[in-house]
Amino acid sequence: MNGEFHAAAIGLVLAFFFDGIDGPVSKRISGRTDNDRAFGANIDSLVDMAGAGVTLAVVLLAYGEFQAAYVPGAFALAGAAALRLSYFNVYGLAPGTTRYVGLPTDQAIIAIAAVMLLDGPLDSELFPIVLYGAAIAVAGLMVSHLRIPKLVGVSFYAFNALAFAIAAGHAAQLFA
Repeated sequence: MNGEFHAAAIGLVLAFFFDGIDGPVSKRISGRTDNDRAFGANIDSLVDMAGAGVTLAVVLLAYGEFQAAYVPGAFALAGAAALRLSYFNVYGLAPGTTRYVGLPTDQAIIAIAAVMLLDGPLDSELFPIVLYGAAIAVAGLMVSHLRIPKLVGVSFYAFNALAFAIAAGHAAQLFA
């Protein structure tokens, strides 16, 4: 909210990374009960809502200098994240597949962090409009019927490499 957008983008990438490893780490903990698993699934959704819903909405609002015109976009991001997570919590992956229905929230975070790299190269008046458009597109993709493959194996590592490259780009702009 204080204009440290590149630092915020690095934080978003770190949130994505830790969201990606929390499940595999928790599965290695012995003695987990069904209640432990249910608690973990619920806390994971709450954290996803904070990262992909609330944080992305605040980033959009901050870029728009908290003008009223950016409020609908912020609500679209938060609402789409809530719908996306609720749908996944009830239905899980697409039946009989290893595909998500709609853009997963963690991938939405990386999409917005990638667009944020245009802050600087684009004109300061144009960039918030581009970000707003990207936010609306990401919100639409989160609630779409698009089938997105689950990131496993090579695709998991490749997407993480992409995310860290985006973070490195933000770090370069932050320290330039």
